[in-house]
Amino acid sequence: MSGQARRPHGSGHLIAVANMKGGVGKTTTVVMLAEALAADGASVLVVDLDPQASVSVCLAGETLLAEMIARGRTLEAYLALKLVSREKPLLAPRIRDRVSVTTHQNEPLSVSLLPAGPYLRLVEREIIYELTERNCSMRAIEDQLRTIFQEEFVPLAARYDYILFDCAPGISPVTEVAVRGADLVIVASIADYLSTYGLDAFVQTVWGSSGRRGGQPAPLRPPHVLVTRFQQQVRQQQHTLARLQAEADADDAGFRLFATRVPQAAALAEALMPREVPPTLSGKYGPHVSSVLIPLVTEVKGVFGGS
Repeated sequence: MSGQARRPHGSGHLIAVANMKGGVGKTTTVVMLAEALAADGASVLVVDLDPQASVSVCLAGETLLAEMIARGRTLEAYLALKLVSREKPLLAPRIRDRVSVTTHQNEPLSVSLLPAGPYLRLVEREIIYELTERNCSMRAIEDQLRTIFQEEFVPLAARYDYILFDCAPGISPVTEVAVRGADLVIVASIADYLSTYGLDAFVQTVWGSSGRRGGQPAPLRPPHVLVTRFQQQVRQQQHTLARLQAEADADDAGFRLFATRVPQAAALAEALMPREVPPTLSGKYGPHVSSVLIPLVTEVKGVFGGS
């Protein structure tokens, strides 16, 4: 593993869900995949790296999330204490276990959450300002974030089978560390011109030779594109999907393409809405359990050799 500490066999897998563009279904992908993996018997931790905190709201609900923000039980509170105040905060107390209210086979899904709040972007900026005043270069700041990732997040893979990072659009310092340190990067993307426009730039920035200058670690494997909000009847999406498939099949392909397609469906959008009565997995996702969730879990497990 170039530039990274190799973890022991049998430990959990780190998966970053990312895209340079927003509005492409990243949060839907994270929630859906987290609950599908949990229904398959895995223990899952979701880490919210997006200041919009969408996945935190979807999993925890507004009331619980507001309580966790007020108590400093969020990622940005941890980072502020660690890097700005130079204290020694604990990460574990900020993780909320069994946060999903969705059930499967009469049991709650084993999905945990490290939430983000609306001040994550401000904290990222404050970290840069504060450490710059201490004469730290951007590379030194990135090294500190990478050290936190290796020392605090990687060991969580001994506790959880999968850790899913819901990354912010673009490449913030925190997102880049997660993407470079993940075992698998899933690029959620609509099959249209604008959503895939930045794919090549993203691949070159992180996986290309220019992105590895200065000793930056290269991700373990090429990114895997997951087509989301797919509309089979839309000609532009058909053409874009065909182009993505041709590029993925090329000898010099910079990415892989999952065979699973996440359709544009009201049921999937509604799956993220709060429910008064805790839903079952089948009640929440309906026919998409067999057509999307199970095939996607199979493909993701296949990336890791079926484990």
